[in-house]
Amino acid sequence: MNRRQFLTTVCAATSAFGARALAGGDAAALARNAAAVKTKHWAWMRGTFASLDDWRRTLARMRAGGIDAVLISGSADFYRTHVPAARDEGVELHAWTFAMMRGEQVKPHPDWYAVSRSGVSTADKAPYVDYYKFMCPSRDEVRQYLAGLVRELAQIDGLASIHLDYIRYPDVILPVALWPKYHLVQDREYPEFDFCYCGVCRDRFRQRWAIDPLRLDDPPSHQAWLQYRYDTITEVVGVLAHEVHAHGTLLTAAVFPTPTIARTLVRQEWTKWTVDAVLPMVYHAFYKQDVPWIERATREGVEALGGRIPLYTGLYVPDLSPPDLARAARYALAAGANGICVFEGNTLTPDHFAALTPILKGRT
Repeated sequence: MNRRQFLTTVCAATSAFGARALAGGDAAALARNAAAVKTKHWAWMRGTFASLDDWRRTLARMRAGGIDAVLISGSADFYRTHVPAARDEGVELHAWTFAMMRGEQVKPHPDWYAVSRSGVSTADKAPYVDYYKFMCPSRDEVRQYLAGLVRELAQIDGLASIHLDYIRYPDVILPVALWPKYHLVQDREYPEFDFCYCGVCRDRFRQRWAIDPLRLDDPPSHQAWLQYRYDTITEVVGVLAHEVHAHGTLLTAAVFPTPTIARTLVRQEWTKWTVDAVLPMVYHAFYKQDVPWIERATREGVEALGGRIPLYTGLYVPDLSPPDLARAARYALAAGANGICVFEGNTLTPDHFAALTPILKGRT
């Protein structure tokens, strides 16, 4: 496959997909969640706040602009302090957490980290950037560690959901617009970006298929090996969903823009996950697409889910002028999204709100 054909296959992402079967999970809880679907608009937020009053002012501004929910990273103590203020302002607060990409266990547990096809662990040398220290999703120790992290958050009264980000493998192929930044041409899957080939992954695969994935003639094209990676991330999601749902809290996830792109670039098969909502990052410029692509990409996800859970289209504000942000929101909603999520909400200007708010509030 040449470069042009490859990009066409990965980035077009316009085909309709049927609803996929659910892989396990609590059917009653998922039915309850599906019944609660409504239009809602979100913002991924970054940064810190000088005081609770500053936090309240930020939330009031977001709420007035049509934002119903904010996702922000913080400690358990941060959420305990800031949930009541969010509730008072009429805004949902969601705990934005990193899943597989976590560097805090490198020193005590370097064996927990993913290993590339070239034999290098992210604990020793991360791909692309230093913080890309991804754990191996096959390891029971990693799963239980992550379960403990979400368990603590899920017990915080009033927290609307635990929101999983980086619930995937490292990018075997980066979005095409990022290639120049890293001086790369990723026209195929190169060994140094292909994960995970640690002993646990290889043993688990070998037990089922009687072959070591390192001995495959062409690992990138081996469907069973690809599916193993999809299923392993899906299993981790199931473990975390069980923990979160046991405490009556919802689980949401940030995912790559379409089912096709997610499977191809980061081994996500998110149409099968036992989460309560997905927020695909439909960042059109990352894929060298125009704004109307947002409608096509959103529609693929909506049709693949078949109404099982809500989908909220993620939009990348730094690449959208105020008029284009308004167009992007209209495209997402026209494709069947239950709402939008802006990244990063802190960068919304008064002009952005002026263009966007009438759409979010249903006035245009």
